[in-house]
Amino acid sequence: MAEEATFKVRFANGETEKADSLWSARHAIARRATFDTGPLHPRNVLPAEVWKTGANVFGRGIFVERIQTAAELSAVT
Repeated sequence: MAEEATFKVRFANGETEKADSLWSARHAIARRATFDTGPLHPRNVLPAEVWKTGANVFGRGIFVERIQTAAELSAVT
């Protein structure tokens, strides 16, 4: 059975967090931004990058998106 892809979030402060889906990766960013020391300007969190990782992905992973502002997390596209 093939291993499913996972996601990795890289925060502005250099920390990383794994997520099972793109939705949970974006949720991790929103959660950290909300509880950051400065939630109006969460410099420890944003900009954050989301990468797709897994056994079938070569190298560091596949870049998915970069979140610059908290407003992007709730934007309807």
